[in-house]
Amino acid sequence: MAEEKDTKEAKGGKGISLPVLLGIIVGVLVVQGGLLFWLLRPSGGSAGGQHLSAEPVQAESAAEVPTGVIVPVEDLVVNPRGSSSRYVLVALGLEVENAKYAEKVRQELMIPVRDRIMSVVSSYSIEELQANGARDSLRVRLRQELSNVLPGIRLRNVYFSKFVIQ
Repeated sequence: MAEEKDTKEAKGGKGISLPVLLGIIVGVLVVQGGLLFWLLRPSGGSAGGQHLSAEPVQAESAAEVPTGVIVPVEDLVVNPRGSSSRYVLVALGLEVENAKYAEKVRQELMIPVRDRIMSVVSSYSIEELQANGARDSLRVRLRQELSNVLPGIRLRNVYFSKFVIQ
């Protein structure tokens, strides 16, 4: 009997006890929760705790929401200037004034729109497309060029939904 007791103690003494293991797990979860809270908190100014009401934030976000109708332009694959083995995948949203204009773009003008987008994107080299601010300059140029293709339709903005250089 004494030998059995000794062997049980030898076998059971090798692992960490359950309360210690649970304490470690809970401690790790608390630390992760604290880090997550710290990383996701809004970055205000001072640590003094500014009080911001939700109403101005809602007003600012409402001003950013597009007020026109967005016409999607599906994926276009284009070879950039000076490259035969690389390509650019781009998908856009064109914000127009109202639903009547959006329907006209979808039904009558989509092919000229897609052609002009491909022409503009293919006029850029890979280096130009990868430069800082390239998307913004491309957006401005596309807006100018597409305004010529859309007679009588006010193009409010151009949005990128996909922009991949491969």
